[in-house]
Formats: sequence, structure tokens, C-alpha cells
Amino acid sequence: MTLPIRVTFFCVAACFASSSVLAGGGTLDIAAKGHPVPVSANWPEGVAAIVNDPLRASGWKPFFSEWPNDVNQYAFEIKNTNELNRLIAKLAATKAELRQIRLSPDKEPNVLGWMTSLPEGNTIPVIFSIGDQSRIDEWYKTVRKPFGMMEFTAVPVAVPPTLTIFVQNEVVNLDQLKIPAGITVTIGNVPTIFHKSNAKDEEVSKEKATKKVATETLEPASQVAADRITAFLKKRDASTK
Repeated sequence: MTLPIRVTFFCVAACFASSSVLAGGGTLDIAAKGHPVPVSANWPEGVAAIVNDPLRASGWKPFFSEWPNDVNQYAFEIKNTNELNRLIAKLAATKAELRQIRLSPDKEPNVLGWMTSLPEGNTIPVIFSIGDQSRIDEWYKTVRKPFGMMEFTAVPVAVPPTLTIFVQNEVVNLDQLKIPAGITVTIGNVPTIFHKSNAKDEEVSKEKATKKVATETLEPASQVAADRITAFLKKRDASTK
């Protein structure tokens, strides 16, 4: 599967602190179906088995100037929930402190980062995302503080090994997912920058985002999927207590 991704290479006048500078961004193609991809030594043990799984198709790295640009995104072709459960088992086997699954009420991914998005009708059922903490650490040593409107209190935390599953996709059966207790499961979409920014206004931003999600109206199919995810998470929480 090679998708005509919506990629934007651009230069714009962006304001950081009190000065204006030129900023640019775009997307790198980093994987193609049937071809192995390089594995970073900075990734947790076990990630290689995921990104070079036979079901992995395309891969992308969105980037924007002055950011660490450490997140890779990989699409997977699966035919049924059994194949998805095999990927979940590989996620559970990674040697990372945090491994997460995001259950999206959408039928397919859209935004992958910055100005990068996939075309409508891509039918991708699952995206694997992985960040690089060492790259963020190096970036943080030299980044301006405050960084525009962001005032960091500590080094941002990289995106952990993450599977985002699109519940509306016809090959996904939510009730048949087998997710081990050691994996964090939430409702959400593809992670694009940091897992945690460690910025002063982060909690305020999260609260606003939560209120927005709670009050915005979803299309009927997405609302049904969101309700099913909520019920799934409640059931899972009850079973793990």
C-alpha cells in the first residue's frame, strides 16, 4: 500500500518570542510495503519487530523547523482482528515503561503531524507511532526558553510505542481485542508531537481539549463508535481492578 499522502513543504513567517523567523515543514517517506526499515538504536527493545512486521506498509516522518521531529508514523494492512491482536501482542512485548493503545472513533486516520495528512478513503485500520527521547533531550539543550508561547518546566516526554486503532474500520472488532493489562488504553487519535510537553499551560490545555471533546457533536457513526469505546474502557477498567 503506497498512499498519495497530503504533504506540504512550505516556508512561512512564524513568530517565536519577540522576533519573526522563517519556518518550514513537510514529510519524509520512511517506509514502503515489502521493504525493511532502519531501526533506531534509541527505540525500546521490541519496536523493531513491530515496524518490520510483514503487515507494515507505508511510513512517514512529519517535520517542522525548530522542533525535534522525532516521531515516526507507520501504517499497517490487516485483514481481521486476529492480525490486529498479533500486533497488540508485539506491542505488549516491547521493553518500554509505557506502551499505549489509542482507540479512535473514526474509520481511518487523517492528521499525522504538522501539515501532514492522509487522503480521505485511505482505509488504514491501525497506525503505529514511536518517538525518540534522546532526540528530544538533545533538542531541549539548545532550544530557546521560553519557546514562543511555551514555557517548559522540564524536558518533554517522547511518544511511547503507540498503536492507534480506528474502531469504525470494517476489519476491527472492538469486542474481540485482546489487550494485556500492562498496556495503557485511552480514547484518542494519532499522537503527533510529544506524549507530554511539560509546559506550564499543559494541564489547562488538556482540560480545554477534554471539555471540547465532551461538548462537540460527532457525526452519528463516530458518536456510536465513541460510545462503544467508552463502554469498552469502563469494562476494561472494572476487570483490571
